[in-house]
Amino acid sequence: MEHAIEIGKPEGRTQFSGYAERLYEERRDERSSLSSSEFTMVMEGFLHEWACIGQCNLYIQAAEDPEVKEAVLTYRHDVCEPNLTEMKAILDGPGYMEPQPYNAETEHKSLEELGTLPNAAMSNAEIIVQMVFGTRGFMNHWTQGAGASMRTDIRDAFVRNWHRANRWNVAFYSLAVKKGFMMPLPTMDAKGLMRTTVMGG
Repeated sequence: MEHAIEIGKPEGRTQFSGYAERLYEERRDERSSLSSSEFTMVMEGFLHEWACIGQCNLYIQAAEDPEVKEAVLTYRHDVCEPNLTEMKAILDGPGYMEPQPYNAETEHKSLEELGTLPNAAMSNAEIIVQMVFGTRGFMNHWTQGAGASMRTDIRDAFVRNWHRANRWNVAFYSLAVKKGFMMPLPTMDAKGLMRTTVMGG
């Protein structure tokens, strides 16, 4: 059977994706309890985000550059708070105990509430560069979490969390390059690379 190979569609879908998606959907909400691997990844994900919210609050207080301060606050709203809430919902549904009593919907703090702290510990550059690598660490965790679950509603939560971290990994990198905190990644000329690797120089 002839067919066009499709690329570039959202989430990699093709005309043939329906087969797997039908079986995928059958695994949604198939049980209320978590497997041991799911429980571990959800608990660790909750704690990772809970600690990250506190870390972001410190960065907001310590940052002297208003753009850095606003970027970290926006990241907290766009990533940390919904990611933690995803894990909280998974735990609360079946009645698991949360590892820390924290509700991101009611306990978040504004710029005014956080204020500013005297800071001799970290620079604006260190804050943003750390966020580049911190978001990459989150991407790894959510990838592992998705792979550790065959219950698709759990997997979907981890995939949503991954997408949030993914866009901010690029956003913080762009901000770091813009402000001169990081050098842009080097590029390689395709023709030059071909001559070097295939033709021996």
